[in-house]
Amino acid sequence: MTRSRPATPVTAPRPSRARATTQQKLDQLLGRAAKLIAEKGFEAMSMRDVSAAAGGSLAGLYHYFDSKEELLYQLQYRTFRSLLESQEAIAAQPGTPEERFRRLLIGHLTFFAERPSEHQACTFELKSLTGERYETVETLRRRYYRLMTSVVAELRDGAAGRMAESKEARHATLFIFGMLNWVFMWYTAERYGPVEQLGEEMVDFVLNGLGGAGVKPER
Repeated sequence: MTRSRPATPVTAPRPSRARATTQQKLDQLLGRAAKLIAEKGFEAMSMRDVSAAAGGSLAGLYHYFDSKEELLYQLQYRTFRSLLESQEAIAAQPGTPEERFRRLLIGHLTFFAERPSEHQACTFELKSLTGERYETVETLRRRYYRLMTSVVAELRDGAAGRMAESKEARHATLFIFGMLNWVFMWYTAERYGPVEQLGEEMVDFVLNGLGGAGVKPER
C-alpha cells in the first residue's frame, strides 16, 4: 500500500524553543497519551480521551496537536530522539567493545524501564504514522540501529568490524533488538529485580550463550 503524505511539510519538534510552562503542558499531554495508547491502542484512542485524561478541553488539546497522528508523531519523535542522544553519548565513552556493548544494552533497558508506555507506543505503533512523519521517525530508528550494529560488529568481528559490518553482525543486532523490545511485555522490577541486573544477565547470554550461562542442554 502506498503511504500518503501530509499536506504540509513535517518539521521536527523543537522543545527548546517552547516556554517552560508550554513545554511542561506538552510533556504532560504526551505522557497521558502514551498511557492511553499502551492501554487501548492508537486506533481505539481518541483525542477526546486524551483531553479527558489530562483534565483539559478538546479545543485546548488541538492547540498543541492539529491531529491525532501529529500527537503520535511528536510522542515517537521525542522518545526516539532522547534515546538516540543518550545512547550516542554512552557509545562515545572509551572502553573495550564488550564494555561499550554492555553500556548500550543496559542503557536501552534503563531508558525504557522509566518509560514503559512510551515503549509500547513507539514499538507497536510506528506503522500508524504515514508519509514524512513516518520517514522522520524511521530515520532516527535507522541511526540507532546503525549505532548498535557498529558496536556489535566490532564485538563480533574485531578490527574488521570497524571497516565493514558483516551480514552476521547486522542479523545479530536484529536478534538483540528483538530481545530488548520484548522484555517490557513481561518485566516488572518487583518480580525480576533491578533492570540493571536483568541487563547484566542479558549481556552474559549474548556474549556466552546458554552454555556460558551454565545451562546444559538436555539429551
